[in-house]
Amino acid sequence: MSDEKRGWKSVELPEEIVVEAEELMRVKHEGRLTKVPLGLFISDLMRDSIEREQVGEKYQSLLEVYAIEPDCVYVRDNKRDVIAELRFKDEADLYCNIDAAKNCVHVGFAWSIPKVNLLIAKQKSRAQKE
Repeated sequence: MSDEKRGWKSVELPEEIVVEAEELMRVKHEGRLTKVPLGLFISDLMRDSIEREQVGEKYQSLLEVYAIEPDCVYVRDNKRDVIAELRFKDEADLYCNIDAAKNCVHVGFAWSIPKVNLLIAKQKSRAQKE
């Protein structure tokens, strides 16, 4: 048997991904009594990602990201067969052109997207500087 553990394979990852994974693991597992091995943590992340992809292939999502731009988020609504355009208004609030609202399902969905949260944070800091 080689140096690899039985049932495990070695995979090379870019160093920046490993550093990000280590930081995420540190934040998520801070204060735990037992230390989680990095390989197991990355394995769990990959398993979650693979499951999401498999479900996405079988079942069409009601809402999905269409595009993300610095000042706008586009959400595809498969139930209504439209693309909602969400623009930033009033110091980083997202406003939906389809529902003419700041609290519709499209905005709620957008809030669940990590990249959108980063955009919102940038918009808030930009609004505070003005």
